[in-house]
Amino acid sequence: MDLGLRERVAIVGGSSKGMGKATAIALAREGTFVTICARTEADLRRAEMEIARTATQQHVLAIPADLSQLDSIKRVVRDTFNRFERIDIVVNNIGGPPPGKPSEIEDEQWHAALEQNFMSAVRMNREVIPYMKQQRWGRIINLLSNAVRQPVLDLVLSTSSRLAVVGYAKMLSNELARFNITVNNVLPGQVMTDRMTSLYQAMAEKQNRSAEELMKEAAQLIPMRRLGRPEEMGDLIAFLASERASYITGQNMSLDGGALAGII
Repeated sequence: MDLGLRERVAIVGGSSKGMGKATAIALAREGTFVTICARTEADLRRAEMEIARTATQQHVLAIPADLSQLDSIKRVVRDTFNRFERIDIVVNNIGGPPPGKPSEIEDEQWHAALEQNFMSAVRMNREVIPYMKQQRWGRIINLLSNAVRQPVLDLVLSTSSRLAVVGYAKMLSNELARFNITVNNVLPGQVMTDRMTSLYQAMAEKQNRSAEELMKEAAQLIPMRRLGRPEEMGDLIAFLASERASYITGQNMSLDGGALAGII
């Protein structure tokens, strides 16, 4: 199936590893020019080489950046436009805040979580929307978490800040629909990334068990009896970024093997 993504231009946040990297690879395979960005330059360069092998070196631009900072966002958007002369797709993806108990989190931690997960998306979108409006075509995709539908113990900072993105994205989708710009959220369940592995390791230490044992138990609670793969999220995002998804906007799509308990 041709997704109609050839020579489109995408910015993918947090793309040095995990679901961000898988998304960048999925887009590059469809012929999209991709800007990848992350804070750790060594990881970013390794991802750049991997994507270049998938497509070509001309298809990828790697920019070390902290997307919780406005100056970094402006630089990424400017350098992307200067290199590729357009911006069609943005995937907002920043790692989640640390766990904590709702009653014990200090103001500074709340502010940091909102800057990291909510304001980063607001600022990035604000920078790219003028280009998309001019083209009368765009795709904004926020990579969040299934925890916004089914809370996970002690991930209150991540859940609350990402729920703010859900509300904002719905209003933004209504505003931008007439410009042929879609706005959607993707909600991964238990997808095996470095962050997910570290969460299981922390739980295992508390329970004096192995992380592998806990992951096997978790998989048995999922109807598909396995955890997800980053590549599966990359494929979903590539579809939502494509011409084939032109009538889908303002939606929250779970990727969780059927684990979500709710009916709707």
